[in-house]
Amino acid sequence: MMLIPSMYINLIDFFSLNAAEVGLIFGIVSFCFGVGSLPMSFLYNKYGPKRLIAFSQIGIFISALLVSISNDVVMFSFSSILLGLFASIHHPVSLTLISETFDKDIAKANAFHGVFGSIGVSLGPLISFFALLHFSWHYAFIFTAILNAFLLPLSLKFIPNTEKMDIISLNDFNDKRQNSILMIFFLVSFVVGLSFTVFNTFIPSVFNLDFGSNSNSIVSAIMLTGFIGQILSGYFGDKFDRIKLLSTVFILLLPLFISIIFVGKKLIIFISIFLAILMYSIQPLINSIIKDITTLRIRSVVFGLNFFLMFGLSGLAAYMGGLIADNYSFKLIFPIFSLLFPIGILLLYLLQMKKKVKV
Repeated sequence: MMLIPSMYINLIDFFSLNAAEVGLIFGIVSFCFGVGSLPMSFLYNKYGPKRLIAFSQIGIFISALLVSISNDVVMFSFSSILLGLFASIHHPVSLTLISETFDKDIAKANAFHGVFGSIGVSLGPLISFFALLHFSWHYAFIFTAILNAFLLPLSLKFIPNTEKMDIISLNDFNDKRQNSILMIFFLVSFVVGLSFTVFNTFIPSVFNLDFGSNSNSIVSAIMLTGFIGQILSGYFGDKFDRIKLLSTVFILLLPLFISIIFVGKKLIIFISIFLAILMYSIQPLINSIIKDITTLRIRSVVFGLNFFLMFGLSGLAAYMGGLIADNYSFKLIFPIFSLLFPIGILLLYLLQMKKKVKV
């Protein structure tokens, strides 16, 4: 998820593209990263987590190797799309497994899962920095392929089999109150996804402008601080109202996004650390809210739709951000997209009100 953003400017130079064109490629990859989660969320009940995650890791291994041998934009785009599709399997499957396994302390369980996600996200820029420093951008994808080859036997050994359930149908979505709650929640997911895509995709480019070749190592360290947000949201998410906590996060993110265009080299590091902590505090809250508003039978599909909106459809932000960067600057992207947070706060208020209504 972080390899293309971490090498955004390098890929522009290598393929002789502009920022909008690379943004379009990454937007399509992000779309596939989300859309692939939809069929897998339906197949969870039939095949279980062990088979699906193993299938995902085999696919990531093959497609990452294909990206690594790409020397033209068509091959790069096609193999990156395959990589996005295979990677998309992981989230709805693993999060449904967590929701089955944990009843009490679900926010802490999601936070634990998220901490390792934050470590993975922070390794993306670091792998890119190492590959660009010693080899070429191709090697970042070779390292990713090797990592998945290492993970595959561990997944087969340690991921448990779960009881098979009937594949869900449209009849499971006949409850009007449930559907209205889910509709508002999915709009929140889309808002989160757009802001998350902007942060992950363009923070590396903002730092590249200010810090040059050292930018990816700095971004990697900043992304790693996201685990603090995961831990905090896991702790507070089991003690307080999760919807109100998420509203508070949106309120805090609003001025931070706006400030990106105004601050200098020193302040932007501190601003970005706070951004990483807050941005990565969102996912444990979102994933725990899903458990609050769904039954186990439909949960894998809701996780899949949530992930599609957060990391698939929200890939639109990568293209739109590229257009802003081409015409103005990478830094202006953030204040423009800060308008998302007031919308998110309003949607969360409506979600809270809808949850309180008894039919």
